[in-house]
This record gives sequence, C-alpha cells and structure tokens, in this order.
Amino acid sequence: MLTLTDLSFAYPSQGPLFAGLNAQVGAGEVLAVVGRNGAGKSTLLRLLNGLLRPDTGEVAVRGRSTDGLKVHEIARDIGTLFQMPEQQLFAARVQEEVAFGPRQLRIPDAEVKSRVDQALQQTFLGDQAQRHPLDLSMAERRFTALASILAMHPAVLLLDEPQRGLDRRWTERLETIIANEREAGKAVVLICHDMDFVDRNAQSVLALGTGETPVVQTVEDFFSDPHLLRRAHVDPPGRIRLASLGPSQ
Repeated sequence: MLTLTDLSFAYPSQGPLFAGLNAQVGAGEVLAVVGRNGAGKSTLLRLLNGLLRPDTGEVAVRGRSTDGLKVHEIARDIGTLFQMPEQQLFAARVQEEVAFGPRQLRIPDAEVKSRVDQALQQTFLGDQAQRHPLDLSMAERRFTALASILAMHPAVLLLDEPQRGLDRRWTERLETIIANEREAGKAVVLICHDMDFVDRNAQSVLALGTGETPVVQTVEDFFSDPHLLRRAHVDPPGRIRLASLGPSQ
C-alpha cells in the first residue's frame, strides 16, 4: 500500500532528520512511528501526504509515486488526522463537515450521503449528525475529523497521536476503528508516544532519532531490544515491564 524508498530530508541550516529511510506498509498493517520529540515523526507524515517533499527518495502509494502530484491528489489515497484535528473543523453541522471531502470528488449525492452515514456510524457519531461540531466534546470533535477522513475512503491512514487526551471509552472506540480499517485492508501509519497503545494496535515499528538509519521492525523485536528503546527515548509497554520482574516470590 505504502512504500518509502531511500527517503531523506533536512530542514535548511540543519542536519538531516533521516537519510536512506526505507519502509513498506502493507494492506491491513499498522506501522507505529516512535521516537523523542524533534526526531522527525510529524515531518515524516508531512512527507507522506505531500505537505513536504523529500530531498531525495520516493514515496509511493499502491505502486504510484507521489512525486509531482498535488496535495489534494495525494489526499485521495492518503488521509491525515493531525495532532489537533478538532481545531480544523469549519462547517456548521457534523454532517456537512464529513460531507465536504467526498463532495470535492464530484461523486453523486446519493454516494456522498452513503459515505457520510457510514463514516458517522464507524466513528460512533450517528446521533450527532445535525449538531454543530463546536457543541461537541473534545473527543467527539476529534472523531468528527476522523469521520471526514474515513468518508474519503483513503487507502492509507496517517494518525498523529490520535489517542492523546482520550478517556478509556473513546480510546477503545479508536482502537475498534483502527481494527476495522485493518480488516478492510487499509494501511495505517501511527505516530504515538504511548507504547501500550502501540503494543495493542501496531504490527511493526519505525524508530526515528536513534542515531542510526531507521529500520522497520516487528513490535516484538522492537520491544525486546532495551538498547534500541533507550536510543529511541521510549519506555517499554506494561507487559514488558511486568515480564522483566519475573515470577512473584
């Protein structure tokens, strides 16, 4: 679904955030991107959705290079949920917010309505369609933004700290959505500082800012390497910490 080939990027007057980055995210796979603040996680997402362009290398979606494509063209295949998506809402009703993207695709009205209804059901907002987004809770606003992405039917989802600030109920709902998108064959790239969330939802990990060329690893391999965890500035998930304590005496 998503392929990164020899990707490198540096901001002006700074050293490279990463170089020679290679990764693949297949259908039904969740890749977690982890690392300290400033390691380049959000920058990587912007390279994937076209808001930034790599210095060298290529990003391809479903075998098609995004080089030369405009941001709105890439958005047909890659949907992005930014860190604070609730601040991007602009429509007067939840239903209109979710319908905006599909309408830009110039698909028939009946198809737009079907997509909107489905996305609102997926995000547990079926009874909120006629409300103003700013009258909703923070979690409901975030899920409204997520519904607007799901209604576009992207092949790849980019989620930047989507669990941050959610209580247990809404976190479980988010995990249900991720599982359903995986089952539907979508590829998901997840930026996350919560290693328990990563452990529950991802199959592979890409650690940035370790001082070495980033390499995709399985979740098990990543969490079983204490040296890499330290270089990535992340703590192991709870199950790993408990296992390290050994059997109770």
